[in-house]
Amino acid sequence: MFKSIFTAAAVAAVALPAAAQASEARNFSHEGVDYAYTSQQKGKITVIEGKAEGRVPFRLYVKGDRVTGMYNNRYVSFTKDEVLHDNVLAD
Repeated sequence: MFKSIFTAAAVAAVALPAAAQASEARNFSHEGVDYAYTSQQKGKITVIEGKAEGRVPFRLYVKGDRVTGMYNNRYVSFTKDEVLHDNVLAD
């Protein structure tokens, strides 16, 4: 259950173009939770930073197929395939 809360934010990393330098603020909702985030390309690492419900902070680092970082001050680590395989955004 906990994983499904924060993996939705990382789904955005799957579609980020490698050449992107920084993005405007983006928003999406998943299972009733609203997420706001920005992303920035730093070399081969994409940094996704934002808040869920306007108060729960997260910062994720996407490098290759791996996503690591912090969500609500807790360490998280998973692969992009885990996010896609779990069908996080399925209706």
